[in-house]
Amino acid sequence: MPDPVDGAPVNAFSVDVEDWYQVADFDAVIPFPDWDRYESRVERNTDAILALLAESGCHGTFFVLTWNAERHPAIVRRIAAAGHEVATHGYAHRIVYEQTREEFRDDVERAKKTLEDIIGDPVLGYRAPSFSFTRRSAWAPDVLLDLGFRYDSSVFPVRDSLYGMPDAERFPYVIRERDGRRLVEFPITTTAFLGRNLPLGGGAYLRVFPYRYLRWGMRRVNRRERQPAVVYIHPWEIDPGQPRMKTAGKRGFSSHYVNLGRTEAKLRRLLRDFRFAPMRAVLDLA
Repeated sequence: MPDPVDGAPVNAFSVDVEDWYQVADFDAVIPFPDWDRYESRVERNTDAILALLAESGCHGTFFVLTWNAERHPAIVRRIAAAGHEVATHGYAHRIVYEQTREEFRDDVERAKKTLEDIIGDPVLGYRAPSFSFTRRSAWAPDVLLDLGFRYDSSVFPVRDSLYGMPDAERFPYVIRERDGRRLVEFPITTTAFLGRNLPLGGGAYLRVFPYRYLRWGMRRVNRRERQPAVVYIHPWEIDPGQPRMKTAGKRGFSSHYVNLGRTEAKLRRLLRDFRFAPMRAVLDLA
């Protein structure tokens, strides 16, 4: 793990490289077979994230949805050339617990190989679509270990109708170990308050809640618990001009379009107020 700055741990910055329509909330209105029919904005939005990171001198991990990598391999190469880590978000953005073990393995194996062919380096990390490592997909870490992954970042220690393992450990831990190999879990960050795990992490929580809430929670994690946090963002979250679709999402409501116009300013503050590194560096993985 990198040396702490002023006694505070270095945090992990991550980007889930999805296009605006490749989200669980849109599954019912834009199914996977129809993806090619919609305007792609992922390349320009990812370039905008890269520019923000270059401006701040920050490096992070990009969990690339590999369907996008097949169509835009140049953006994957630009991510790697800028010194960021390339990891995988799977191929088709399918909820893990809605797949069979064999379907999940095929999806992730294809995603890993495709990215490794593009960048010429091993892909060590995986993040499940919609953080869908739950009790219903307890077999999934074994698949990742078999495929040679070194870490996962799919567990969210909160209670939610779509995802969550509220009793999971809140900070990096070994989730699987076998035959001299180990898979480390880097859970999405929460802060413990009044007996509950409050979600931080980024994404919708960055967009919906005031910035001071995220800053308060991350400082508690860094200073009180002496632990690194992980922050995530999607390229479409800094794109207020994206097309509008009507959807109730999987929960009966959707936060997809909430505060899109304010996210970039919050992200700039976050990159200014905290130190970040790629996940493999924070976990000290070669």
